[in-house]
Amino acid sequence: MRPAYLTGDRIYLRPLLSGDAEQATAWFESPFPINSTRAAAFLLEAHTQAWGEADPLHLAVVRLDDEVIVGSTMVKGHSGPHGRVRVRAAPWLSAEEAEALHAETLSLVVPWLRDELELMTVTVDIAADEPASLAAATALGMILGVRLREHQVRPGGRVDLLQFQALNPNRRVPEGGDA
Repeated sequence: MRPAYLTGDRIYLRPLLSGDAEQATAWFESPFPINSTRAAAFLLEAHTQAWGEADPLHLAVVRLDDEVIVGSTMVKGHSGPHGRVRVRAAPWLSAEEAEALHAETLSLVVPWLRDELELMTVTVDIAADEPASLAAATALGMILGVRLREHQVRPGGRVDLLQFQALNPNRRVPEGGDA
C-alpha cells in the first residue's frame, strides 16, 4: 500500500490502518503514552469518514527498509485553501534521525499538498535548531512567515519556532472575494 507520489529515499507516507494500533507510540501525538486499546478506538473514530474527507488527515511515516512506522504526519485543512502540516517522530529515534525524518517528510508532503491537492498555502512549524528541516523548507521554496522567539523548549534552553509557508503560484484570489 505504498503510494508512489509519497515515497522518498528512506520513508513513505500512507494512511493509518486499524492494525497500526499496536505501534501507536510511534505515531500518536500526545505527551502521554497510549495503549493499543485506546489507539484502536482513536483509529475507529478517525475512520468514520472517507479517507479524503477526514480533517485532520493522519498519515503514517513508514521506513522503507523494514516497514516499521517511525512517525506520523497530521495535515489540517487539506481540503480547503490553507493547510497546516505537523510531523511527529517516534520517541525512540535519536535527535538526528528525527530531524532527518522531519526533513524528508516535508519534502514529500508539501509538494503533494501544494501541487497535487492545489492548496493555496501550506504552513509548517520548524524549530530554529533543525538545519536539515530548514534546508528542506528552503529547497521547497517555502518562505519564513513568523518567528516565535524562544518558543521551543530544549534540554538546556529554548530556541525560536519558525513558521514557513509554501505558496502555490498557480492559485489566484478570485475577483472581489476570498479564496
